Amino acid sequence: MQFPIEDISFLKELIPQREPFIMVDRLLYFDDKEIAAGLLVTDDNILSTTNNFSESGIVEHMAQTIALHTGYSFFLKGKPAPMGYIGAIKNLEIYELPETGTVVQSKATILQEFMGVTLMDVVTKVGEKVIAVAKMKTVIASDKSTDN
Repeated sequence: MQFPIEDISFLKELIPQREPFIMVDRLLYFDDKEIAAGLLVTDDNILSTTNNFSESGIVEHMAQTIALHTGYSFFLKGKPAPMGYIGAIKNLEIYELPETGTVVQSKATILQEFMGVTLMDVVTKVGEKVIAVAKMKTVIASDKSTDN
């Protein structure tokens, strides 16, 4: 596939979240260690406040960028996207809330990966301006029915 991928139906298959909680609408770049994803922030987004994307929206966009990396990795292997959750958020700094009508982009880089636990460095920008940074640990949920 060529990037960017903006087919929202396809992207929804790669993440566990559902409407109205979808916080990624474009896959901009992918390799085995990095991903970049974006979102056009709209007034009707559930995590938008008056004229701005909220702190919670930024954090959820970061987390869904990471989920998209996992989901797309599984897609390339011909497997369904797994469920997962945020295990920890560290060093979160939000410098600015983006206005509605802008596109936020997060780039996530894998720092460590072991047995379904991934530590990633995430940088969120509007254009070239960094608006937030964090380290996030995610965990793939175990399917007990297939663990034997």
